[in-house]
Amino acid sequence: MNNNLLEVDNLKSRYETDKNVLDGCAFSIEENEIVALVGSNGSGKTTLIKTITDIHPKFDANNINFHGKNIDFSNEDFKLNRIAVFSEDNSFKYWTFREYNEFLHKVYDREIDEGYQNYMIENFNFAQYINKPIKELSMGNKKKFFIIAALGLKLPLVILDEPVDGLDFEGAVFLYKIMREYKKYGSIFMATHILESIIESCDTYILLDHGKLSDKTTVNSDLTSKKILQNFKG
Repeated sequence: MNNNLLEVDNLKSRYETDKNVLDGCAFSIEENEIVALVGSNGSGKTTLIKTITDIHPKFDANNINFHGKNIDFSNEDFKLNRIAVFSEDNSFKYWTFREYNEFLHKVYDREIDEGYQNYMIENFNFAQYINKPIKELSMGNKKKFFIIAALGLKLPLVILDEPVDGLDFEGAVFLYKIMREYKKYGSIFMATHILESIIESCDTYILLDHGKLSDKTTVNSDLTSKKILQNFKG
């Protein structure tokens, strides 16, 4: 039985004609799976995420399948069932968490689960910041702001772009915990270059290098950076 939530085949994405940043990428994300997208800065991780979220329109693919249906990344049903949190987000800078959270849940037509969100707010030590506008928050607290709101939607697919950057030690540890717990709601696709975040929270990983993706590999506790590179080089 095929349990894939999202399947993408032969994805090519470009900024300039005939110069692909992503060159024939194929990958899948299973239901209730946490997948790490691993790569160095400039490897194309953010381009892949922006392509999936329909921010970057210059792409083509042989096939995109979501929940067993052929789609395009601009498909409205797909958009209402996924959300992305980017490494840097300067939007809504005058909004408080409560304002943004209510807006987001209306856009996605979801009920706010106060208990679940309060659990994240408390353990992220974010309560003192919920009435402050985003522009007054530190980088780490901005991350918490958007992560809490995104996970609170309980969508089938959450995409996180370098979510650990800017978090303090306690924040990172709790992030790994809630990512593992999120599998009861859906799947997470996380771009990262941090080995710890892969080991602590992910089921599998794929490596992006020079526009090419490796096969998906299971994460084991003895995983090392050297093993990741060896897997890609074959």
